[in-house]
Amino acid sequence: MKEFQKGIVGADLDAIKECKKVLDSKMKPEKSLGILEELAIKVAGITGQPLNELKAGCHFIASSDNGVIEEGVSSCPIEYTRIVSEAMLNSFAAIGILCKSLGIPLNLIDIGIKGEIPRSYENLYVKKIAYGTKNFTKEPAMSLNEVMDAIAVGVDMIKSKKEYDFFSNGEMGIANTTTSSAILYALTKENIEKVVGCGAGLSDEGLKRKRKIIEEACIKYDLFNKEPIEVLRCVGGLDIACMVGLYLGAALERKPMLIDGFISAVAALVATKIEPKVKDYLIGTHMSEEPGMKVVMRELNLKTFLHMEMRLGEGTGAVLAYPILKAAVEIPKIMKTKDEVYEIFQ
Repeated sequence: MKEFQKGIVGADLDAIKECKKVLDSKMKPEKSLGILEELAIKVAGITGQPLNELKAGCHFIASSDNGVIEEGVSSCPIEYTRIVSEAMLNSFAAIGILCKSLGIPLNLIDIGIKGEIPRSYENLYVKKIAYGTKNFTKEPAMSLNEVMDAIAVGVDMIKSKKEYDFFSNGEMGIANTTTSSAILYALTKENIEKVVGCGAGLSDEGLKRKRKIIEEACIKYDLFNKEPIEVLRCVGGLDIACMVGLYLGAALERKPMLIDGFISAVAALVATKIEPKVKDYLIGTHMSEEPGMKVVMRELNLKTFLHMEMRLGEGTGAVLAYPILKAAVEIPKIMKTKDEVYEIFQ
C-alpha cells in the first residue's frame, strides 16, 4: 500500500490559481457559472494545467458477490449479480444503455462473482480474487491478501486505460449496500438509521435485520477502533476493494475520477482514509437517494450537482456527468474576455 501512497501528489495549487484567474477575466460576472467553474478549477489542480481538454473518459464496473446475503439482507437472489453483469456487457442494463447512448466505453471487472459469466466479451475483465466473500456475521469477509489483491486490480485497470483523460466507476453485487453501510458506520460512528437504507427494495423487517447485523459486526470486530483496510477486510466486499484501487490508480495517473452513488462514494471514503491526497482527484456527481449518501459526502466534504432521485448504482449517475465535465473545461479555454469581444464585434 505504501508504494501506491508515495506516488500520489496533491493538487497543483499554482494551476488552480491560474485557472481561477483566467475564469475571472472572462466576459461574465465572477462565479456566475457556478459548478462549471468549480469543475474547471478542480481539473486544473488535478492535471497541473490551467487549461484542459477532456476528450474521452471510460467507465469501470466492479462486480462481485457478498456472503452476508445468507442473512436475508437483500430482496434479490445471489445469481442476480452474474445475470445483471452480463446484461450490462450487452447494453441491456441501465448502465449499458446510458454508456452506449453517450458513447462511453464500459469495462466490467469480475473481481468476485460467485460463478462464471459463460460468454466472453472484449470489455469483460476476469480478475476474480474469490468466488464471493465470506458471511461477515460469522467470519471476516476477506483475508488481508484478498483485500490487497483486489485493490491492486483496480490500480492496474486504471494503468491499462491511461490513454483516457478521466474515469468513473460503479458496481454490481447483491447485498453490497450492506457491506458499504457497514464500512460507513464503522468509519463514521454515525447514527445507524442515517447510514443504513433499504437498498434494493428491502422490507421494513429486512431493514431492521440489516441494521442489527451491521451493529453487531462492528462490535464483534471492534471496527470503531480499526484502520480502514481492516474495516474493509472484515465487513467489506471485493467490489468495494477494487473501487478503492480505481481511486488510488486515478490519483497515481493524475486523472479525475467521478464518484457515482452510495457504494462508489464509500469506496472513495476508504481510499481517502488510506491516502488523504486522493480527495484532490475526486469529483462528486449525483446525490443518491440512499440515506447514507449524505453522510458519506459530508465526510468527503464534496458537492454533488445532479439531483435525480436515483439509487440504482452501476455508475448510472456518474456517466450522466460526462458531458457536463467535458463542457466545463472548455469555458476557460474558449470564452473571450470583455476586451476581446469588444475588439471582435465593435
